[in-house]
Amino acid sequence: MVNPKFKIQNSQKLSIEFMKPYISCVVAASALTAAAGVNTGRLHISDLAVLKSDNSITLNLSVSPDNWGIKSNEKVILMPAIIAGSDTVMLDPITVAGKRAWFYEVRNGNRSPLLSKTGTGKQIDYSRTVDYLPWMETSTVEILVDTISECNCSDRFSPSGSDVLKVAQLNYSQQAILPKFNYIVPGDTLEKNFSLSGRANIRFMVNKTDIDWSYAGNYAELDSILLSLNKVKDNPDATVKEISLCGYASPEGPYANNVRLAKGRTEVVKEYVRKHSTLPASLYKTSFVAEDWQGLKKWLEVNPIPGSQQMIAFIDDPKIPLETKNDIFRQRFPEAYPGLLKEVYPLLRHTDYRITYNVRKYYDVNEIRQVMLTNPRNLSQNELYLLAKSYPQGSKEYFEVFSLAARLFPDDATANLNAGLASISVGDLTGAAGYLERAGENPKADYARGVLAVMNKDFASARTLLEKAEAAGAEGASEMLQQIDAFEESYQNGGVTIL
Repeated sequence: MVNPKFKIQNSQKLSIEFMKPYISCVVAASALTAAAGVNTGRLHISDLAVLKSDNSITLNLSVSPDNWGIKSNEKVILMPAIIAGSDTVMLDPITVAGKRAWFYEVRNGNRSPLLSKTGTGKQIDYSRTVDYLPWMETSTVEILVDTISECNCSDRFSPSGSDVLKVAQLNYSQQAILPKFNYIVPGDTLEKNFSLSGRANIRFMVNKTDIDWSYAGNYAELDSILLSLNKVKDNPDATVKEISLCGYASPEGPYANNVRLAKGRTEVVKEYVRKHSTLPASLYKTSFVAEDWQGLKKWLEVNPIPGSQQMIAFIDDPKIPLETKNDIFRQRFPEAYPGLLKEVYPLLRHTDYRITYNVRKYYDVNEIRQVMLTNPRNLSQNELYLLAKSYPQGSKEYFEVFSLAARLFPDDATANLNAGLASISVGDLTGAAGYLERAGENPKADYARGVLAVMNKDFASARTLLEKAEAAGAEGASEMLQQIDAFEESYQNGGVTIL
């Protein structure tokens, strides 16, 4: 490939037009294949580097022309090029010539620093910069090698061989990490059982089981139970199975009296609700807690005051008998007791309720979609999963359904895991972290957390999680580890792989 005429087209994209019939007829550079045995060692190329800035690419290399073993009348032309398919940019050539061929070049006016005579020991340090073009994002750096011998008939040269040496692979595209989203299909139970829970802080007459109707808040507290109950009762697809009421008294006064108060007050609340709900008495189940020590403990944990830790340790001590516990507590913590009695103990006198019911099953996706809009609490996880799968993965609707499932079943590991994966699929990595914290401890949860770590570019954490998931047989873990390897390799070498 000597004396080619170059025509520059479209920002350094070159086409090669060979003008003379005695010149080596190398077709399109991108169509050449590397000849066996061609390598940078044979050509004495070293310090090869490809550097990219925002707008340009620079190729650096060094060529030592000693001991090339070429004849006096031969020269070797090295033509670096950046190639991708039919797109090519040619860089300035390097010429290494034997003695006679070198004199021929000089006599004909070639004074280029890229011309060297073999055997001189003079190294050629090569650096050329070209504009970065979009098609170079994935391309190769190749060196077209022509060996040319002098004819005896004239001052022309005739070809003796051509090779192409691929020296670097360029890939400046953003390495895409494509996780596999391993959603869990929620179990489909024979019955869809649900429950509504709440707490009513009802004031009673002092040391009596009568409701204090002068306390205005009692109506609202009692109605809160009725409102929840009527919400289920008026649902045409729901059937009430049980209404559980548990009454609590505060830890003050004789224990036996607190038993009487907690039990009696629970019965009063039950009769009020039963009378106003018109549901059969057989549905009601009552229980009581004579002294709400656990409620006091929770308050102290949330609202620390002097001596909180000691009081919590006292509450947790199983050796203290319930019958005398409140008397001992009052004596042991005399400074805190008056304030607790006035501010906290009224909150410990309450009635907790749970309404258990079941709802008929829905089999048609369109019906499930309508129920989601009107009464989403009627839906099971399995029905929500079927609805989510009716939308394209990664769509807004797909994400919204899985998010709703996690809100309706906030303590369920499967609901949170699926919502976490859906959040990752739409790029909500912060939301995904919250869901996956509640996804439980299992291989699929480890895999999902590993995927989240990958998307956050926290590869150290991702490897730990994915290797744990892989060891437990989690689907997709091995593939994700391989993607991390490829991404990190691409990141470390700046998108350049020296071949």
